[in-house]
Amino acid sequence: MIFASEELLNYLLRGTYAKKVYLYIYKRERHTKLEMQSLFAQQISASNAAACARRSSRDKNLTSKLNGRIGISNPMQSSASSALKSSVKGRRRKQMRRKISIAHHGADYVATFEPENAAAGGVILAAAVLGRYLSTGEAIGCSHLVSPFSFSGVSKDAWETKLPLFLGIVATPLVLPYLGLAHLLPTGGYEVIEGTSRLVLAMILVGFGSKLGGGCTSGHGLSGIGRLSVRSVANVCTFMVFGALAATMFNTNALLHVVTTTGKGKAATAVNAIANTVAATQADKALYGKILASAFAGYATIGYLAKNNILIKRGSNLAGAVKSAVHGATGVLFGVGLVVSQMVNPAKVSTFLQFTQSTWDPSLGVVMGAALAAIIPGILIIKNQLNTSTFGDAFKLPDPITADIDAKLIVGGAIFGTGWGLAGMCPGPLFVNVGAALTNQSLSATGGCGLALLSFWVGQTLARITRDVLEGSA
Repeated sequence: MIFASEELLNYLLRGTYAKKVYLYIYKRERHTKLEMQSLFAQQISASNAAACARRSSRDKNLTSKLNGRIGISNPMQSSASSALKSSVKGRRRKQMRRKISIAHHGADYVATFEPENAAAGGVILAAAVLGRYLSTGEAIGCSHLVSPFSFSGVSKDAWETKLPLFLGIVATPLVLPYLGLAHLLPTGGYEVIEGTSRLVLAMILVGFGSKLGGGCTSGHGLSGIGRLSVRSVANVCTFMVFGALAATMFNTNALLHVVTTTGKGKAATAVNAIANTVAATQADKALYGKILASAFAGYATIGYLAKNNILIKRGSNLAGAVKSAVHGATGVLFGVGLVVSQMVNPAKVSTFLQFTQSTWDPSLGVVMGAALAAIIPGILIIKNQLNTSTFGDAFKLPDPITADIDAKLIVGGAIFGTGWGLAGMCPGPLFVNVGAALTNQSLSATGGCGLALLSFWVGQTLARITRDVLEGSA
C-alpha cells in the first residue's frame, strides 16, 4: 500500500482523469511511488498548459473587442478583428456588433436647453437681416453665397455683395476673441458627423436642395418668412418635416456623440435637455446688449451719412466701397448670431430635429421665433417709411401671395431637409465652422468642414446643371 486510504487519495487529487489513473494504480499496486509521482507531474503539466491556452485565447478576444471600442488602429488590431469576424457567425456576430460601440474622436455632447442665449442669438440674427435690408435692400440667404463662384464668369454683383457677406461670415471666428465669445466656438470648429460617405451625401443634398428650392434656413426660414412669403413658408414646412424624419430614422444624434443616459446600471437616467436648462449670465446679457447697440449705431450712422450725402455720396466709388464693407460687417454680425445661438453646433440642431427623444432641445425653435418676432415688423416698418435703401437701391420684395408653390420648391425643400437631418449642418453654420478650421489651420478637403464645403459646392453645381437640362428640354 502506498497511500494510507482511498479518501486521502481523493483529497489530494483534483483532476478527474488523474484520479482514475491513480485509483487504478492503487488497486493493482503494480507501480512504485516514484512512477506515480511522475504520472502525477505529467498530468498537472498538461492541465496547466490547457488552462494557459484557454486564457490566451480569451485575452485575444477581449483585446480585439476593446480595440474596437476605443478605435485603436494598428496591424495587431487588424489581424485580431479578422480572426474575430471569421469565427463569429450568424446571430452571434450580430450580437457582437451591437455590443461594440461606434468609435469616435470627438467629445460627447450633453444636450442642454439655453433659451436666453437662443433668444439673444435670434435677435442678433434679426439685426443682421434688418441691417442689410435697410442698407442695401437685400435679404440674407447663405445658400446663394457660393453658387456665383461655381460657374464660369463672376458677376459684379457677386464681387460687391455676395463675396463680402461670405467672407464676413467666414471671418467670424477671428472676431469672437475680441467680443469675449471665443469660448462658444471650440478651436477648429465643432465636430461634424463621422463617416465620410454620409458627410458627403448629406452636404451634396444640402447644396442640391437649397439651390433647387431657392433657399435654406436663412433665405427661406428668416428672410423669406420675415417678408411674409408664402413660398418660403411652404419650403420651411417641407424641410422641417424631412429633416426630422432623416435625423430620427438614421439617428444623427448617435453620430454626433449626443449622450442619452448618465450613470450605470440601475443608477442610469435618461438625459433630459429641458430639465438641463441653462440661463445666460449677467455678463453675457450685457455683452449681447452691447453688440446690438453697436450694430444699430453703425447702420444708423451710415444711413444718415448716405441719405444726406455727407462724406458718402450715392453712386460714388467711396459709396460702393462702404456698401461692400457693410455687407462684410453684416456677415460678421450674422455669424456672431449663429455662434451665440449655438446653431453652429450640429449636435444642437440634431437634438432639435429628433423631437421624440428625451434629449430634445427646442433651442432652434426659440432662435427662429425670436428672430422672426423682430424681422417681420422691422421689414414692414422699413418698407412703409422708406422708398429706397440707404444706398438708393430698391427693396427686394418676396414673391406675391398668389405665386405658385411649384414642384421645384417642394422637392428642393425635401432634398435639403434630408441632407440637413443627416448632418445637422446648413450653409451659414458651415461657413462659420470653415472659418474656425482656417484659423486653426486644420481645414482639409479630405474630411471635416473642408470636405463638407466641397460637397456642398458639388451639390449646388449638380442642381444648376439639372435645372438647365430641365429648362432646356421644356
